[in-house]
This record gives sequence, structure tokens and C-alpha cells, in this order.
Amino acid sequence: MAPPEPVSSTRIGGGGRAPGQRFRVGGRVTPTVVPEPAEEPAAEPAPAESTVAAPAEVAAEEPNVDAQLLANQQAFFERQAAAEKERQKAEFKVSQQSAYDIIGATLDNYGLGSLRGFVNDMVFNRNIIDENILIGELRQQDAYKRRFAGNEQRRKAGLNALSEGEYIALETAYAQLMRQSGLPVGFYDSSDDFTGLIGGNVSVGELSERVNQGYEAVRNADPEVVDEMRRLYNIGEGELAAYFLDPDRATPTLIQQARAAQVAGQGVRQAGYQITAAQAEELARAGIGTEEARAGFQAIASAQELFGALPGQTGETFTQEEQVAGVFGTSAAAQQRIRRRTRERQAEFEAGGGFAAQGSQVTGLT
Repeated sequence: MAPPEPVSSTRIGGGGRAPGQRFRVGGRVTPTVVPEPAEEPAAEPAPAESTVAAPAEVAAEEPNVDAQLLANQQAFFERQAAAEKERQKAEFKVSQQSAYDIIGATLDNYGLGSLRGFVNDMVFNRNIIDENILIGELRQQDAYKRRFAGNEQRRKAGLNALSEGEYIALETAYAQLMRQSGLPVGFYDSSDDFTGLIGGNVSVGELSERVNQGYEAVRNADPEVVDEMRRLYNIGEGELAAYFLDPDRATPTLIQQARAAQVAGQGVRQAGYQITAAQAEELARAGIGTEEARAGFQAIASAQELFGALPGQTGETFTQEEQVAGVFGTSAAAQQRIRRRTRERQAEFEAGGGFAAQGSQVTGLT
């Protein structure tokens, strides 16, 4: 058997045979495996010719997300800022009203309600809500200075000024002492009444001693005067103590009543007359003081024969009111009657009548 024919690589790789042609190797036909050619990768398309659109065209074709987000954020922050501004504005309005209410109530407590308009202007027009600034401005107002005038007196005397609270507390203590001591309403019960006491640094204890001195003065006063005050005006020790404590501070009515009582007291003492309140006040208004009253009533007492009918005769007599008005000159008609009677009696005396000479002269009528 002939040896197998060698396989030539040339023949294997050579041409002339179709793919898949069988070769005989060692007596067998062996298919020749020829790898199929690998697929070549698809060629990438050639880049298209660049056609860049204008910015306006891009915005129209596709929205810019970043720009929209930024716009939304800006709008949000603006709304937040506006809301915060409104909140602060509302809070400021509340603060304004609160400041006005607090200062207004304080002014009412001080008796300075007239300054509410000034505070309203500062708070709502000038937007000042700091209480310290408001109080500082108020202290420069004339109404405030008048209300706390005692502090100015204290400064001039080298004393420390009191705070508004201390000032009012001292006024309250003064007023309570006056009322508890039985002094009349209207006597030392207003801020003006207490200005001198506060300016003079008078303590409540010192004022109490002064009140006691007023009552002591009543006890040592002319008993006729005290009795006439009670009789004419039903005035007790409290009113009298107020008068003796401070005649300049006592009410005008009380001062007039006290003067009238002093005149009336001389009527009782010198002539035994209890004149009416109207008579006593008329004399006091005419300027009749204690000395004039004493002289006038002494003259009335010594001229009783002149004022009455002579023994065994009939004639008009002078009433007590006419005697007082004529002698003190508060009635011209009464004066003329007394003068006429005096001349008549004097003529009778010169003719041998019994008219006493000492009754022919009446104080203020000659």
C-alpha cells in the first residue's frame, strides 16, 4: 500500500479548491474548517454638518431649566421678604399701641392726661416707642414741670429730685395724714398743696407734728371765736386746726368764716350780742378786724340809752342789726338815724333832759 501523500501547506492554502472541500488524511476525508471572515464594525456615520441655532431659537425649542429655577427662587425670596416686612410692620404697630397705652395710663396716674396728644404724635407720627425716650421728652414739657414742681424746688435747694413714683407716694401719704387727722376736704389734698412740702423736704412725721400744733392752737384760741365758729357755721376742731395750721392754704371760705367769727366773738365779749352770720360776714368783708370790732361793740354797749326810748317816753328803738350797721358804717340809712337821734338827745339834754353825756358820742358817727 502506498504511503499517504504528504499534505502540502501550499496546496492547503492554495487556490483551486472550494471552501469546505474535503482532504484525505490517513485514508479519511477530513473537512477543512475555514473560519468565516469576521464582521467588520459598522462604519460610524459621518458627523453631520454643524448647524448651531441662535440663542433665541434654543430657548424657543427647549426651556432653560437653570434659568427657570433661579427665577422661581428669586420669586420665593421676594415673597418671603414681603411677608417678613408685613410681619415686622404689624409687630411695630402693636408695639406702638402698647407704648401709647402704657405711657397714657402713666400720664393719667400722674394727672397729666392733657399730654396724651403729645405722646400720640411722638408714637404714631415720629415712630418713637422707646419708653425711656418718651419719658425723657415728657419731662421737658411745661405741664409736667408744673405737676412735679416740688422737684425743681428740691434741685434749687441742693436736694435730690424724687422719681415720679416716690413723688406721688409722698403726696398720697400727706393726704392720708390730713384726712386721718380730721382736717377738712379741700385742705392739702391736691398736688399744688403739696409742692411746698415736697420742695421743703418735709417728712410725713414732721407734717404730723405741724397738724398737732394746729389743734393746739385751737385749744389756745379765743374761746368766743371758737364758739362763734361752731354757732355760725357748725365748724369743728378739724376746720379750725386747718385754719391755724396754714391760714394761707385754708380754703377762702374757711378764711372768711374765721374772720367773721373773730368779729362775732367781739360782739359777744364787748356787748353781749350774738350777731348773725350774715352780719359778721358783712363786717369782715368791710375790712373790720379784731381791734375795730372790739371798739365798735364797746361803743354800742355804751350807747344803749341812745338806741332806746327814754323813760316815760315813747319812740322808735333801734334794732340790734341797725345798731351794728350804723356804728360800723355798713348802712348809710342806719348811720343817718343814729346821728339824728344823737342830735335830738343832745338837744333834750341841753334843755334839761336826762340823756347821759357819755352816750352822745358813738365811734364812727361824729
